[in-house]
Amino acid sequence: MNEDPGWQRLRRHSYRLGWRWLLSGARHGWRGARVGLCRLLVPLDPWRFYELGRAAEEDFDGDCLDVASPKLLPSLLHHEGRGRWLGIDLYRAEIERWRRVDPHLPLAVADATDLPYDDASFDHAICISVVEHLAGDGDGRAMAELWRVLKPGGRLILTTNVARTPRTLWRRDRIWGEASTEVDGKVFYERHYAPGELDERLLRQPWRLLRQEYARERDPTIHDRFVRRMPFSFLYGGLLHRTCPQNFVTGGTPDVLPQERHGVVYLVLGR
Repeated sequence: MNEDPGWQRLRRHSYRLGWRWLLSGARHGWRGARVGLCRLLVPLDPWRFYELGRAAEEDFDGDCLDVASPKLLPSLLHHEGRGRWLGIDLYRAEIERWRRVDPHLPLAVADATDLPYDDASFDHAICISVVEHLAGDGDGRAMAELWRVLKPGGRLILTTNVARTPRTLWRRDRIWGEASTEVDGKVFYERHYAPGELDERLLRQPWRLLRQEYARERDPTIHDRFVRRMPFSFLYGGLLHRTCPQNFVTGGTPDVLPQERHGVVYLVLGR
């Protein structure tokens, strides 16, 4: 296994994809530009140094399913030959963009809450920063589907938002287009789960908890400034590796979570 940290390998792979897309752009009419340019300008945004970097250091083999995670992670794992990956997303436009940027990664449009695969089809699965964006009981249904399609003994790598005080965030715009869920004129964006809600909403099946880690930012202004200044912050996206890999505090209990902001929980679950 490659000994370089996961975030370093992801960063290199992002540039690899971006340059390949750029050099072949004239042949495909520059389709996939949104993803291709992001791979060059912002290889990893601030939180992804932790979430994707951590998951990239896990061991994978066999048939593997990525459920709507940022596609850079399964793209890297597939490139490294660490499992036979299939990536899915409900957002059709995102799938089409990624097909232009990484034509070697198998991709499909599919609903995480109703997976079109047989029981016990996959050895491993990843679901990074996804379930908190599923409205209603979508998060619980997605977890039930992941349980169903994993083989006995299989593993799920899952990350999601957690906070000392739970809350729900809404938007006015349909951020994911056809995949957006509107309730009473508002578009559901995401949940911040309280630690006690994880068992109730996400772990209803008899998962084996193999690893649990909570994370928070040391300096949250790095992320805040990056988001607030978008798209101009894309101009310094390539420099985020100088600060972001060291910008996280982790621990095995929710005590590590900040008082007023959300953090992330990293779970390795056994089927």
